[in-house]
Amino acid sequence: MNDPFESYNARFVDPQTVAQTFILRDREFTSLCEQTNSLLIGPRGSGKTTLLKMLKVGAQIAWKNRTQANSLRRFNFCPIYVGAERQLDIVVGHPATLKNRSSIGLLSKALLSFRVKFACLDTAQEISNSKLRDIENMSHQFVELTGKEASICRSLSLVWDLGEETLSFLEVRLRLYWQLSEMNRYLARIKYGSEISPEEIMKEAQYLSHDPVGSCESFISIFNTVIDQTAKSWALCVDEVEIMPDDLQNYLFACFRSREQRLLLKLATSPYSKIDWQGLGTDRPTAGSDYTAINLGFTTKHDSKRNDARRFSSQLLEALIQHEGRLKKGDKRPRGTQVLGRSPITEANTSPDQRDAYKPENGIHYLRFKALIERDIGFRQFARDRHIDIEKLHSGSENKRASQARKYIWQVACRLEYGPTNQFVRPDRTIGDRPPSRKAFADIYLGYDSLLTMCEGNPRITISLMRPLVRRFFGTSRSIPLEDQSSLVEETVAKFVSLLSTIRVADPNGQLQDMSLVDLMDTIGKYFSGEVNGPEFRPEPPLTFKIDKTVPNEFVEALGAAINQGAFIMLSDESGLFDHGSIKDARLRFSYLLCPLYHLPLTLGSQVNLSTILKSKRLRPSRRPLTQDDLFNRQQT
Repeated sequence: MNDPFESYNARFVDPQTVAQTFILRDREFTSLCEQTNSLLIGPRGSGKTTLLKMLKVGAQIAWKNRTQANSLRRFNFCPIYVGAERQLDIVVGHPATLKNRSSIGLLSKALLSFRVKFACLDTAQEISNSKLRDIENMSHQFVELTGKEASICRSLSLVWDLGEETLSFLEVRLRLYWQLSEMNRYLARIKYGSEISPEEIMKEAQYLSHDPVGSCESFISIFNTVIDQTAKSWALCVDEVEIMPDDLQNYLFACFRSREQRLLLKLATSPYSKIDWQGLGTDRPTAGSDYTAINLGFTTKHDSKRNDARRFSSQLLEALIQHEGRLKKGDKRPRGTQVLGRSPITEANTSPDQRDAYKPENGIHYLRFKALIERDIGFRQFARDRHIDIEKLHSGSENKRASQARKYIWQVACRLEYGPTNQFVRPDRTIGDRPPSRKAFADIYLGYDSLLTMCEGNPRITISLMRPLVRRFFGTSRSIPLEDQSSLVEETVAKFVSLLSTIRVADPNGQLQDMSLVDLMDTIGKYFSGEVNGPEFRPEPPLTFKIDKTVPNEFVEALGAAINQGAFIMLSDESGLFDHGSIKDARLRFSYLLCPLYHLPLTLGSQVNLSTILKSKRLRPSRRPLTQDDLFNRQQT
């Protein structure tokens, strides 16, 4: 199926275009530019590829931003960018490859070596472009290769086993393409049933045994010697490490303990990996010593980066408005709040009418609390027990409002929509009950404030959600009605969930068949929904869970895949770091984008062990493909 977020995927965009749409994350980009090894960690769409591509010289040239000058002075290393490679997907996992595992491992490494070699040539041509010499803040990257290219290529012919002497980068490329076609011949033989040993391959094609990082180191040694800059530093930037075979992932992480001081290693990967981190031994690389971990998620255990995420998504929204409106310099640009309108729930102190929100008779929070007290027996009892007097909240201090009301705003709003019973007074003064709403996207999830929160600072999600809304705005020149927002957002979420449903989950007991990640999500989501919208009002309902040690490995792997896709968010410590690889003992929450499906607040909540959830809610696999109606009309049982 089509990926719903491919509308913006930097993998398929050239560096120049990436630069034109780049929104700077200063702290992360500064860290990436340091003269040290780096590990970029983030789920899909979080901007890993964009940040790595922004190191490329071609992107730096095109980056027209007022902070450009300072940013480009931050590093002197030459970046060698290696993108993702899925060529082996057609072979790896094929039944015929089972008897050729060692050979497939050899060819996987050889393919990465080819990618590195081509990337080295790309960088050499970028930094020797004479136009670079005249660009302010970029001239330090320029290298004069007139009369030197042939010498470099002759040496590469030897160390890269090209088979014949080459005198230009073009000739080197042609020899590499020939070698690559020979490798494809071996892959085709394996695919169609031949059994080939690594020894046979290396005997016929020694170049297929080349080490990827070793190939880069040999290029650097030759290049620096020829240009007479022996200390010149480089950075090998490898993207989407998580899609590589496990052996290659282990290999690259081990290379953080590099032997070549002139070569930095900058890897980008997802939070979860099945690599054997501990298996790398006592000499395994460690964060802070051998590399700097850079977490691209705006998530900490106390949600302290929530405003940073909103600010970044807001900047991206404003850039979309500028682009989609084709606005010229001097044109008046609509603000995001004009396009989407304010949300029924706004973040504390971000709305101009926040101070009046608690005032009787018309304050928005006052009306919401008053309505729930009248309708909800559980909340009425809670307010009585906590001595919450909604008639006096507006006159108290901000700290008192925070402790008595503000922290419960989202829960109150959810229970008004989805609570167990909504009592009302009939004309004859008798009490009646109305059933809770079954509308998945209630108004509380719509509008500028809530939609920015649901974007969570993820560029791909932000663009996927906001671009259709912005286009609708410029088509009508008026704020997008909430019902139109609802239909567009529902469509995006439905596509995302449909993608997640393709991730299979094995039943640890072997009793259930055809389980998908969505079945596991439903179990967790319905548990949380019961805690939020059940008969009893819970002041701090659990909205996060810990993957405790009793959770079966089958579920751990499924949750790891969900984290990498962005369905669940891993909460790290306040430094923004967490151990890459295993997620045992990790604390997770739903992506805010998925919270409307289960009628949950866009807040952090307390923690519960996943094993507790699994014991209380029985997994029930879906019997048929999900539809959009299934998602947005489901009963929360």
